[in-house]
Amino acid sequence: MIDQLKEKIERIRAFYRQNKIMPTYDEICLLFGFKSKNAAFKLVNKLVDDHFVEKMDKGRLRPGIHLLGLPMFNSVQAGMPTAEEETLMDHVDLNDFLVKKPAKTCLINVRGDSMIDAGIQEGDKVVVESEASVNVGDIVVAIVDGAYTVKYFDRSKNGQIILQPGNPKYSPIIPENELKIFGKVVGVVRKM
Repeated sequence: MIDQLKEKIERIRAFYRQNKIMPTYDEICLLFGFKSKNAAFKLVNKLVDDHFVEKMDKGRLRPGIHLLGLPMFNSVQAGMPTAEEETLMDHVDLNDFLVKKPAKTCLINVRGDSMIDAGIQEGDKVVVESEASVNVGDIVVAIVDGAYTVKYFDRSKNGQIILQPGNPKYSPIIPENELKIFGKVVGVVRKM
């Protein structure tokens, strides 16, 4: 029974990833060969109880935390190895983990190596929050004369803004004309 439920969850997950929308009750019937909508309702209720699906208004469904979230286990030792029992602690949605203000947050691909000493490498994606307050030392995405760059935000003694690289091969940028702070970097995403 558990394996059958896991298979159904995986098929619903695949449907969502492919279509970017949850299946309707009719589509659930087609997906699993159910003869009646009652079987689809029973499956959905089980998935709601287990936090894989949430019900919305007008009978629509949306993914629950366990459908799209990743399983998080207790811990792993970064020092000497220790014997620990593998215990599922929770499911974590990376959006909730990385993003405080989804409506004001975006991902931007990084090109270049001017921020490698800040831990930002070519091919990374920076999580950028627009309209965030920016302080000296924060990493920002700035628009300098119409061109985008990611740098440390700094100020000279006389208050002039300086964009500092995180790599000694590059020089600081002192904007001469137009400067706009697109947003503050609040995270970095990298595939290993």
